[in-house]
Amino acid sequence: MILSPSHAADPRSQMQALLACGEIAALVALAQKLHIASALSIADAQWLLEAAREWHAEGYLAEQAQICELVFPLLPEHIEVLHLLGYGAQARGDLARAEEYYARALTQKPDYAFSKLALAQLQMMRTQFEQGRDGYEARFDAVTEGSGGDWRGLPIARWHGESLTGKKLYLWAEQGLGDIVMFAGFLPWIMAQSPARVALGMFPKLISLFARSFPGLDVESADDAIHHALAPSVINAFSHIEKLAAQAIVPFSLEPLRASYAYVQRHGLFDLAAPMGDLLVYAMPQYIPAMHPPYLVADPKRLVATRGRLSAQRPGRRIGISWHTTNRRELMRNIPLEQWLPILRTPGCHFVSLQHQVSAEEIKQFCAAQGCHITIDEVDLLADAEGLVALIAAMDEVITIDNSNAHLAGALGVPTMLLLPKGCNYRWPQREGGATLWYKSVTALRQPEPLNWQPVMKEAAARLCNG
Repeated sequence: MILSPSHAADPRSQMQALLACGEIAALVALAQKLHIASALSIADAQWLLEAAREWHAEGYLAEQAQICELVFPLLPEHIEVLHLLGYGAQARGDLARAEEYYARALTQKPDYAFSKLALAQLQMMRTQFEQGRDGYEARFDAVTEGSGGDWRGLPIARWHGESLTGKKLYLWAEQGLGDIVMFAGFLPWIMAQSPARVALGMFPKLISLFARSFPGLDVESADDAIHHALAPSVINAFSHIEKLAAQAIVPFSLEPLRASYAYVQRHGLFDLAAPMGDLLVYAMPQYIPAMHPPYLVADPKRLVATRGRLSAQRPGRRIGISWHTTNRRELMRNIPLEQWLPILRTPGCHFVSLQHQVSAEEIKQFCAAQGCHITIDEVDLLADAEGLVALIAAMDEVITIDNSNAHLAGALGVPTMLLLPKGCNYRWPQREGGATLWYKSVTALRQPEPLNWQPVMKEAAARLCNG
């Protein structure tokens, strides 16, 4: 029972107890009563803002908006309140209102990276890539879980979209697996400009995949970025440093410098460098990856072995499914397995899990209780990138939420149904017929309203049945 403000000896304790019990609606109601009674302090407002920070990810869109509107008069200089209001509006699909909130936040603090990035992404969602170009640079300052690859300090001139004919370009991977795969759709555009050389610093588990898929590209470990950082220094000075080291009283190792010197001796210096995300803002809209062929190539031997293994286990059309992301900021993308039953009961289909970080035992228990079947392959889907790619390539179709599997399936050319929440992110601008900008084989199915997956799952099941 919620006490009225007049009887609340310790309002904060009451609010904390409601939060601990997950009574979010009751917490909001109590906060509103306290506010009306002028019993809500600035400290309470700050606590409420902290509590509500991630509510959108848990589906409490209205509640988060109510709290932000409530605390804003008490925290008028707190930019995050405006940003969260914008984020909530975007999650509800109200992009105009989201843009308004982000712009208000930037009026108060023009360098606020989170709203700057969010506003740029809204512009790109409208396919206004040139307008969003400058703001997208804020991705390196709006550091969140899973972000990375900020190697802008390399002593190589930054590429800004100019012609690459005869130039040597160094690119480096950034962000997560899905982003890297999406950005890779522009590599054919880069190679068509006749550069003298293009090297790509890639995460180790993806090197073989990218080397096979882009034979004209020099794919190397991202760790080799240190060589490019040291190259200008060692190219002319290494012989002098070597002589000084030989005369030093206290011995020290030259191996790191020696490795960089050997590297630059083999390959020379680069003219330009850029993070992979820059390909997006400089190539669009003149180059649209979905208008070009798929570009990732699975390991042929692993693909044959995977197909054989799956065929031996169960007959039917192989349908890869993926329903969960562990990114806490994007939990609204998740679709509980119970809501997949209209799909999982489609006759003539062999469903295969493409889902990592969900235990096999959990999937087996669900299937036993619901009388359905989902194959769990032997591949380590998190650590074995080549195995995951071969598994996806072996599918006749993929049905997935917005995660890296959607990008891999699209880049491999596998027919894919992409299940999107109402307020999806900038990667998936709404286009006629559910088409996407990145992959010809991917069709987007969207929620008609936030948090309601039933129409989406019904449509996906109907498409699968008719396919």
